[in-house]
Amino acid sequence: MLKYSTISVPKTLHEEIRRTVVEDPRVGYSSVAEFSKEAIRLRLDELKMELKSKDENLKELEKVVKKIKKLIKSSK
Repeated sequence: MLKYSTISVPKTLHEEIRRTVVEDPRVGYSSVAEFSKEAIRLRLDELKMELKSKDENLKELEKVVKKIKKLIKSSK
């Protein structure tokens, strides 16, 4: 069984989500919670991808620095 916790959002944001997302059946969400869970999951995926990209860039930068250091040593 899933366990849940609660989060607080400003009432104005909650109302905006309800009006925009829940009250319009074309959007396809039946509750503010359903929309919020998906929005959080999507943002988490974005952040994970950004962090992975930064890690990959850092590794590439480290490789370049090593090559430069090697070139500097060999030129002395």
